Amino acid sequence: MTGKPLASDGASQREFDAGIQPLRERVDAIDAQLLSLLNARAEVVADIYALKTRHGVSRFDRSRTGAILDRLAAASQGPLTGDDVRALFTPLLQYFVERYSPPQD
Repeated sequence: MTGKPLASDGASQREFDAGIQPLRERVDAIDAQLLSLLNARAEVVADIYALKTRHGVSRFDRSRTGAILDRLAAASQGPLTGDDVRALFTPLLQYFVERYSPPQD
């Protein structure tokens, strides 16, 4: 992606505007779905951590995290590669570990 503006041809600009708008709307709708799913995940993770705390279990399970990453990487049908999935989900999973655990007494 070069970031260069379109040629000054008005027809070309109109065609671009007409083509990009529905794509941007689709991305916005997907972003809203992602946000909803991330909020749902945060609620479940908080419940998991609360259960772990009640039972004296460590909140971080490296093998579980590895299994999640392996499962997601294998499930991706593209265009994201397994490495892409790992790059996206590793910091996300770490964020949930750090942020959505119950307060320590």
